[in-house]
Amino acid sequence: MQARRSTTTSRITSLTRAAVLGFALAGVAAFPWTFTACSTPSSQVDGGDLLGVFAKDAGSDAPADARTPKDGGKRDAAAPAPASPTRARKPVTGTCVAARGEADHEMRRTLGRPACRDEQILEVRDADGSPRYACVMARGAEARAPLPLIVFFHGPDGTPATVDKRTNWKKLAARFDMTGDPAHAGFVMLMPQGRLLKRDRTGAIFDSEFVGEGNVDVATVDQLIEQLSKKGLVDTRRIYTVGESKGGHMAATYAMLRADRVAAFAAYGTDAPPASWTCADVPPPPAFLLYRACDAVTACSSVEDWVRTREKASAETVAIRLGEGTQEEVHCALSNKCSKVKGSALHARWPKGREDDMLRFLARHTLSSDAPAPGTTGDAPTSPDPAPADTPAP
Repeated sequence: MQARRSTTTSRITSLTRAAVLGFALAGVAAFPWTFTACSTPSSQVDGGDLLGVFAKDAGSDAPADARTPKDGGKRDAAAPAPASPTRARKPVTGTCVAARGEADHEMRRTLGRPACRDEQILEVRDADGSPRYACVMARGAEARAPLPLIVFFHGPDGTPATVDKRTNWKKLAARFDMTGDPAHAGFVMLMPQGRLLKRDRTGAIFDSEFVGEGNVDVATVDQLIEQLSKKGLVDTRRIYTVGESKGGHMAATYAMLRADRVAAFAAYGTDAPPASWTCADVPPPPAFLLYRACDAVTACSSVEDWVRTREKASAETVAIRLGEGTQEEVHCALSNKCSKVKGSALHARWPKGREDDMLRFLARHTLSSDAPAPGTTGDAPTSPDPAPADTPAP
């Protein structure tokens, strides 16, 4: 008798569950709105629609392609540029930079040839008659040319010869696809050597204090790029500048002075250069900025002031604030958490492993096909709007 009761109870329970399930399914079909009231707005949005919404935030909401794992994990050196459409910017001809300062010709001494290991060395004479050198990463480039060109300006603590040891550029130069065409994978990297100027005791630098067509360093880089272009190595629609510390000032300055040739620039540990953009109807070149939350040389807040200035000028800018490694940091460090010794050491620490973030950003920007060839000069801009010399540079 007990066994029959258990069997009967189990059958009733099963029938009850089936009835409830059947009623629920019928309810979904008849009144679907009753089961969607708890859906969130984000569930109705395609993730692709959010790309770029937080591109200008330096915090954790930076774009996915500009992030790194918290542990600064390894990245694929051969990773292609993202599928985002390439933005072709019309070259800004003439000048959109306010002249300031005076050319610096006084040097402590003339530097000799850098010890570029396994790399080409270019030599030219600058406007002062001094020999100038540059290391060139271009192994096997002839077979894949023309290629994008990256001009790297070292900081006062570096030289062209130290770039290979401190960064991943050499590994990326051979394989990183910036064009979307496997036949033209990789890029050429030009690394000019700075000068030991008397007014600056920190090391070899580039003269970004003087902004004008008589700038010796700007003219020298023009010569070096022209040499590579004559060899057929350079895709003239894809020329970029990158710099660290004071070299970042030169990367930004050269990109503005040569806005008819440079598609975009990137910098690490750099705030606004002395150069000022003066064309109100045309934004400055796009920029990708990496900086430290704790930096005793280039203050975190100073970089963010520059970012805000660029935003006001409608200049496309991606800025990412880093902690002590390559991970992102939410806020600038408090002064009592960032000593001079610590901040100076972090400033000098190149964010090795974040180069591909720079490359992905740069790869999305080109100049339109009417870009002038290196060594030529375009017409003046149609409607420049001069700004005071002390206006922060976008």
